[in-house]
Amino acid sequence: MSVFKLNFIAPSTEDFKKIGVDKAYVDFAIKQHEFRTVKISDLSCAQANILKQTAIACGTDCAVHRETITGKIEKTDCILSGTMREFEKICEKLSGQPLKLKILAEEIKRFVLEPPGVFFINKKRFERSKCYIMGILNITPDSFSDGGKYFDKEKALKHADELIQDGADILDIGGESTRPYAEPVTADEEIERVLPVIIAIRAKYPHFPLSIDTRNAKTAKEAIKAGADIVNDVSAGLWDGDMFKTCAELGVPIILNHSQGTPENMQDNPLYENCTEEVFESLITQAKKAENAGIGLIIIDPGLGFGKTKEQNWEIIKNIKRFVTPKYPLLVGHSRKTFLKETFNTEDIDELDNATAVVSGRLAQNGVNIIRVHNVKAHKALKYLQNNFSD
Repeated sequence: MSVFKLNFIAPSTEDFKKIGVDKAYVDFAIKQHEFRTVKISDLSCAQANILKQTAIACGTDCAVHRETITGKIEKTDCILSGTMREFEKICEKLSGQPLKLKILAEEIKRFVLEPPGVFFINKKRFERSKCYIMGILNITPDSFSDGGKYFDKEKALKHADELIQDGADILDIGGESTRPYAEPVTADEEIERVLPVIIAIRAKYPHFPLSIDTRNAKTAKEAIKAGADIVNDVSAGLWDGDMFKTCAELGVPIILNHSQGTPENMQDNPLYENCTEEVFESLITQAKKAENAGIGLIIIDPGLGFGKTKEQNWEIIKNIKRFVTPKYPLLVGHSRKTFLKETFNTEDIDELDNATAVVSGRLAQNGVNIIRVHNVKAHKALKYLQNNFSD
């Protein structure tokens, strides 16, 4: 007869609470006790050797082909096991390694460490069941709503502070106007505009999520190196053929914004047989290309105002649930756009912000994860309702 009672369990927070551990220890305990085993396919010998040594250094192990150490094989599959905390340590160490192991670290984070319905930008946790606010910071002389207002670096930094204090969850920083009929700027000019601001914001807010709003891979690369966390491409990767490759190499997420044409011509009689379905299918096609390139987190955006008539924009809003997928978080940018001006026959910013906030409420109720807006303060009520009345 056994003296002690033993049971196999898959530990949960309730298990730790029931045995009476300190409440502050529960979340940490899960990471220390919950165990995972994953298979990673087709690593080179060099990648596999580094992964195995990293696993050993973190207190666990990684099984690889017996000839991995000799290099007599080209590829090997690996079986990596450990506690959640050990996986965290492995990811931390791999993020500083060469041979695309930083990308592997991000993949492991998403696959092993992030629970379903959750994604991360920088260290901020975004839940798919909620809607978050992206504040717009245009460092341009000619954006449709606030062109020139924050073109000066100090004014841009002050506005960044305001957006964060007003409740923004992420900032979208852009150096090229993509309003209808806007002229393109060179990547070098775009970089010159955004980099000083990104560097300054990152220095003040080390972990606040920052997005670079660009269709140029060169700009994206420099902005990420300067401290941005995610690329927001208004062309969904169609403008610059190097964009997906660049994001994959940098190990960063991407936002794919649908556009019919370019800013210079997108409002010249945009035509669709079925606007909602054509926009959706185009986004999914580009998202799959981004996945194939090696990008992990992909966010889709139907691109209100980008090659759509007033009626087509409202059609997309009406059918916004069509764009809610299990795989790709959904972002919508509708703030102060022309279709609102035309619908309500106004140029008044306050009226447009009121209209924007009302539309935001509908979007939030129908599965949109991020709304991109100019006036963050006008969305305080939305934030309150989400924080206090969410199921």
